[in-house]
Amino acid sequence: MESLQQEQRYLPELRAHIDKLLAKGWVIAERSPLTLQSGRKTYMVVHGMLIGDNAF
Repeated sequence: MESLQQEQRYLPELRAHIDKLLAKGWVIAERSPLTLQSGRKTYMVVHGMLIGDNAF
């Protein structure tokens, strides 16, 4: 039986990079917008780009 649920993932390279960060101990601090933290460092996904905290 074919799945009725459509694949909603996009930007597989970005997702792979985020998966690597999570494997290194980064955590998801917020989901909307997606925000990752490790210690005092913060990354946020904005318009499909991973932006570091020093850019804000």
